[in-house]
Amino acid sequence: MSTYNTTGLSKTDWLCLSLLSGIGPSRLSRLYTYLSQLDHPEPTDGAETLSLFATETSTATISHDLLTALKWPDITARQAMEYFSNGTLSKEQETKRDESLAWLEDANHHLVLQEDEHYPKALKEISVAPAFLYVEGNPDGLAFPKIGIVGARKCSRYGRDATFQFAEQLSARGICVVSGGAMGIDTAAHQGALYSKTTPTIAVMGTGLFHRYPHHNREMFEEILEQDGALISEYPLSTSPRPHLFPPRNRIISGLSMGVLVSEASVKSGSLISASYAIQQNREVFALPGRLTDPKSEGCHQLLRQGATLVRHVDDIFTECSALSSVPLLKSSASASKDNTRSQSTNRHQASDSSPILVSNQLRALPESTSENAKAVIAMMEQEAQPMDFDALIRQSKMAAGLMMQVLMELELYGCVENREGLYCRC
Repeated sequence: MSTYNTTGLSKTDWLCLSLLSGIGPSRLSRLYTYLSQLDHPEPTDGAETLSLFATETSTATISHDLLTALKWPDITARQAMEYFSNGTLSKEQETKRDESLAWLEDANHHLVLQEDEHYPKALKEISVAPAFLYVEGNPDGLAFPKIGIVGARKCSRYGRDATFQFAEQLSARGICVVSGGAMGIDTAAHQGALYSKTTPTIAVMGTGLFHRYPHHNREMFEEILEQDGALISEYPLSTSPRPHLFPPRNRIISGLSMGVLVSEASVKSGSLISASYAIQQNREVFALPGRLTDPKSEGCHQLLRQGATLVRHVDDIFTECSALSSVPLLKSSASASKDNTRSQSTNRHQASDSSPILVSNQLRALPESTSENAKAVIAMMEQEAQPMDFDALIRQSKMAAGLMMQVLMELELYGCVENREGLYCRC
């Protein structure tokens, strides 16, 4: 029987294993758990199965039989043994390995194994903890106390503004906001944290870090890095966006965090997956109440009925997470560092931490980077002073339908336009 003797796999070994056919985070995690048990034997899920191999093999032996016992597919186990024995990888795998090693030469890029000092202790405790994380940015941000914020991609103005304010206030008080970098609530959470300019924010990506998805948030991702935050992923760098990859990353958002705030979600929202993970991981679950008639709030109301903590202001989170009470207040330094160019938003975010989150009727100012077409559409909407459907916008502006769709997507991303049941409103 072919075996591989090792007292511990190197970062390059783990990197190469992650590129094998049929591999994934769960299978890597099972191997990591097995090797960790050999070094620190403690009862864990599946301990009986693993202990059999711990006694039949040396504490530093990996075999094909062991890998298949860890539920690795036969083809994956064979490729792993070929790699261990001869360093053999396919041409495609070699290319990805070399690309990854070149990426790691940048001082801002990291491969953080579980035993590394930057790997968050809380994340090690979850079921199927990632064997390692790809981190782009400052890994020191992983040490901050963290709150996850998740919600609908197609959110309301109320949800977006409330999320922004919660994230800003949490960040101002030294809490790292963790979210998924997606459109809607995720974007508002990161933007609120960035606005405070106090505590780094972390985006957990559902893709490899070569693909910053969604593309519309690429400027925000750059700003996260510029403010000492981080983009992290458990997927190989070249992994492209695929729908089935996004739900599993939610366990990382909740696993990193002391609690998860669901700002806005329908009953079928993927955000409830994050809440479910949080419950399984013994994390606090918070929910923001919404209008009774709003389908986007039905998921939050369902969570509240199931025992989630209702939040009206940020102190509700601090009260429920007692460990956060020791975090030093950084709000004054945040206020001193705010960019004067954002003064138009000051009135919208004046609410004190102990006051209910309020949503202002003030129109959101257009960013300087807004395209000329988008500015023209906004001017037209403000002149009409009433919601307009897609056809009316095309008739009035005389733009092509494809261009209008791009413009509206841009304006929705900036939070300047909202689609309310087919009618586009200035907000």
